[in-house]
Amino acid sequence: LLLSLLTFSTAWAVTPDDDTALTPERLFHIARSLNKNLVCYDARLDNGKLDIDDPIKVYWVNRTDRPGAIDDLSFIQRKLAYGYKVVEKGDDSCQVTLSAYPERRITIKKEGERYAGFLTINGVQARLTTLFVQLKPNSSINVDYVELQGYAVESGEPVTERIRK
Repeated sequence: LLLSLLTFSTAWAVTPDDDTALTPERLFHIARSLNKNLVCYDARLDNGKLDIDDPIKVYWVNRTDRPGAIDDLSFIQRKLAYGYKVVEKGDDSCQVTLSAYPERRITIKKEGERYAGFLTINGVQARLTTLFVQLKPNSSINVDYVELQGYAVESGEPVTERIRK
């Protein structure tokens, strides 16, 4: 049920090179099979450190009719689908869960010179890059699966995990 709430908005599977508004603070994004718009999750910094009380700026990047335009989430999108909740705070890191998928915690922490989101993908600790939402055929609201995409922390190899609805 919660995964189906991801369908209140739009995005498409893309490579980072296709992104019209990639930022140095980008943690990850959500893409959907419906179109190319993205829901982007950027680290919110305060004097160069993670704002652990409000660590993520979430917004739309329009890649279809207004390429590069940035839009805020609606209240419903924030609360039911694309928002997040801080569940644990550290000194310069925190753990969050996504509104539509609270089963997995994402750890936001510094990696080198930038912040990244980390979680277990297919049994491997990984840096999250994309959550791709595949809709069921002939439907704009029913989720077939969500695919977590990222890179293994240890090896740097791409890792994916498909979660069936």
